[in-house]
Amino acid sequence: MDSKERIALIRKGNECFNQGKIKEAIEIFVKTGYKDGLQRIGDYYYYDKKLPLVALRFYRMSGSQKKIDEIMERMIFALGKWLGNDKVKESPYRVKLPPLKVSPKLKMLAQEILEKHKEEK
Repeated sequence: MDSKERIALIRKGNECFNQGKIKEAIEIFVKTGYKDGLQRIGDYYYYDKKLPLVALRFYRMSGSQKKIDEIMERMIFALGKWLGNDKVKESPYRVKLPPLKVSPKLKMLAQEILEKHKEEK
């Protein structure tokens, strides 16, 4: 698409967005690769609709690393709260999980599969 066609589509996308026709605006912004429009779509889903995971998709397309980091930090914080782990504050990108508990039967089955796999080689 040439620059004139792209500019016309972006204008149409902005009009659609302003009129609340979000789906049409999304199609146009994605087609044209209009990063500012994609960021506004992300803001719409993040702030207005309270759907951070949907917003994350548009922030990634727009290259809005600051917004991506903010959502990721909030998700990690929420996961830490959900797990009851207050030590998440040490690092915003690390989550310490409790040790994994494996049933003895499952452990024996896994060992059998590994032994069988060794014999086949």
